[in-house]
Amino acid sequence: MNSKIRTISHTDLEEASTNLLQASGVPEVDAKTTARIQVEADLKGVHTHGTFAIVGYIRQIQKGEVNPVANLRTVREGGAYIHVDGDNGLGQVVAHSVMARVIEKAKNAGVAFGAAFNSNHYGASGYYANMAAQADMVGFNTSGARKQMGNMAAFGSIDAVIGNAPFAYGVPAGTENPIILDMATGVVAAGKIGLAKMKGERIPIGWGITEDGEPTDDPALAKTVVPLGPKGSGLSIIMHCIGGMLTGAGLEDIEKFGHLFIAIDIKTFSDPDVFKSEVAAKLNTIRNARRAPGVDRIYYPGEPEWIKREQYVVDGIPMFEGHITEMENLAEELGVPIP
Repeated sequence: MNSKIRTISHTDLEEASTNLLQASGVPEVDAKTTARIQVEADLKGVHTHGTFAIVGYIRQIQKGEVNPVANLRTVREGGAYIHVDGDNGLGQVVAHSVMARVIEKAKNAGVAFGAAFNSNHYGASGYYANMAAQADMVGFNTSGARKQMGNMAAFGSIDAVIGNAPFAYGVPAGTENPIILDMATGVVAAGKIGLAKMKGERIPIGWGITEDGEPTDDPALAKTVVPLGPKGSGLSIIMHCIGGMLTGAGLEDIEKFGHLFIAIDIKTFSDPDVFKSEVAAKLNTIRNARRAPGVDRIYYPGEPEWIKREQYVVDGIPMFEGHITEMENLAEELGVPIP
């Protein structure tokens, strides 16, 4: 597939994504929410979790695998927690709604938890951690499932018995952009293997293994993601326990994603201004540490993505031609005008 680059404005990309989702039966508000979250990932250069996934989401809707008009239902709720049935809706819609409610609860309770089940892939977990950070809170979220994310081998195995579970922390940092630690538990996100396949490129040995457990540089043969050592394997198991099984996503006949969200209001334990000032000072110390040979700059978690975002908002987002062509072809199929 064509791997040339085309530069697209984030506003055009968001409009196109919204139009495609609406044409597939997603209500306008939900379509805009999903599009915004996916475009935000592209703005940060995280194309594996950006609009690259929109076409796939729509194909799932067309097959009846995802409910475009989800009616979220609160299963149980307390002053500091909420448990939501996502009605098989788009993961972004479910996750955004639950995290927003968790943040509101944390304003009163100091700390709040949210869990969702019967959901789907929710994009980049860093988005929801940043929601908390922007509200002067420390945020955390993760996602898990029983079958849907069985794409990674446990350490020492060649079978895809665990998933490349994502998790993210968000910490406000005063004069700096928030710290956003957004990572998966594999050597690489599965989406990067998919992108390499789309671009017709090879992948580094060590990213994935074949069905027989052999290392490969062919993304088409890489059926299983390699875990980030025993630590990545262990973290994945924990994330599936708390993001999947604890939320109800891996129980009985529900084979969908679950999500877990936490928000800690800083003022519960510390003066917010003092906290953020201390975090900013620590980041400055890290940035000015002596650099190893060949290192031009030391970054804190999330900083490279913030830098790209500032650039791409002004100059446009460099997107793979093949990805844009897929969106244009789908728009033609659906009879949807896109920029």
